Amino acid sequence: MTGFAQGLLGALLRDTHLITPQLFLMIVATLMLWPGDLFFNRNEKHKWAPITLVILAITAALVGRTPDGEGFSRMFRMDGLTRGFQMLCVLGAAGTVALSVKLLNGLKQQTVEYYALILFSLSGMLFLCGASDLISVYFSLELMAICIYILVAYLRDRATSVEAGVKYFLLGAFSSGILVYGISLLYGAAGGTTTNLADLNQALALTPTTSNLLVFSGVLMVLIGMGFKVAAVPFHMWSPDAYEGAPTPITMFMATAPKAAALAAFLRVFGAGLHGVSSDWVLPLCYIAGASMILGNVTAVKQESMKRLLAYSSIAHVGYMLLGVLSGDARAGAQAVWLYMLIYIVMNTGAFAVVIYLQGKGEGERIEDFKGLGRKHPVLAFAMMIFLLSLAGIPPLAGFFGKFYLFKLAIEQGFVTLTTIALLTSAVGAYYYLGVVAQMYFREPEGEAVPMGATSVFIVTLACALVLVATAFGPWLVDWATKITWV
Repeated sequence: MTGFAQGLLGALLRDTHLITPQLFLMIVATLMLWPGDLFFNRNEKHKWAPITLVILAITAALVGRTPDGEGFSRMFRMDGLTRGFQMLCVLGAAGTVALSVKLLNGLKQQTVEYYALILFSLSGMLFLCGASDLISVYFSLELMAICIYILVAYLRDRATSVEAGVKYFLLGAFSSGILVYGISLLYGAAGGTTTNLADLNQALALTPTTSNLLVFSGVLMVLIGMGFKVAAVPFHMWSPDAYEGAPTPITMFMATAPKAAALAAFLRVFGAGLHGVSSDWVLPLCYIAGASMILGNVTAVKQESMKRLLAYSSIAHVGYMLLGVLSGDARAGAQAVWLYMLIYIVMNTGAFAVVIYLQGKGEGERIEDFKGLGRKHPVLAFAMMIFLLSLAGIPPLAGFFGKFYLFKLAIEQGFVTLTTIALLTSAVGAYYYLGVVAQMYFREPEGEAVPMGATSVFIVTLACALVLVATAFGPWLVDWATKITWV
């Protein structure tokens, strides 16, 4: 073995402790795919869900025990930001797995591959949260996205699911090409010396004036490529079709965990790597954030499909969270986005649990399917109302405090116009969320009530309790978020 190979192997072994959760996920997922079908017969495939939840619990423990540090030639960094967003990704994946049992059992589509793909995708998200080099950002994004392309088209016997997966894959491949091209331009503008975010920030600040167009083009292409991953306007065209065609738990998965990872990458890339050339990306990102708020909320008003409504709603929420990326204070921006995303994951998980319950009765796809839910299932309707009002940011619910922290930070950083747009569009959001509440309480019910499964009851009750508890301690929640240490 050559000296170079020995040095490379030694470096890999030395830094492995930084990626223990990712290695654990990838090894377990590979073992699930290889001899997985030998353990359970076709009628027992539902047992993979609780096993996967145990795996996710172990992953969360490993994330919490992973020490801070930087390794793999400074391509991965473990710190407070990484750990915080990794926990959000694990939380989103756990909600997805728990909600998948009832739906897949009803469709008779339980397979070990479904859960293995979620774990592989989650490993990509955990890498992405800590990626500190443009190359590691790209490969982490691809590991995360390729698995989701397959999961969107998981229901192979449904044309809408296959169509959604193909559209998502084609547009995703196109956006990845733009991202890679932007990375190559920034590498060239830095003199062909580095793609490390910290070094790139210093190198770009020293580039000659003649290279300004090269830097701007590279920054803009990276912004486009990453904007696609969070479904920000105008790179959102894949989102409504993918959300509607995918299995509903995967719709929830796309709206939570990948967005948390992609927003962590946004904070890392633009807060650390491209901070020195912020004049090239702040204005375009302002337009993207504003357009996402406006189009996401206004278009959601006209939707008749509940899943498409939640898709456009998620686009609007991304616009709000981009205010944290725009913040000149990297630590405060990361804390604000993290707190908002935490509350958003809990609210979204609860709302999708209700949708999946209704789908089990052949309903839930349309907003009209919520008619009279307040009479058929008063407790369920109350929980759904709490989730929707919190998503709208109506005080004193938890969603209000998430928005309050973000909007307060945006005003302090001078983004008064964007904050005004955010406030006005939040009022539009309240209109269509309240439209669903009106369906539940002011329309006559159709059909008879059907008992909820134990899993659905547990998830809805837990999510509602968390939102209400967070509401009761809202001011302390904001103070707690501001005290989190982000390295």
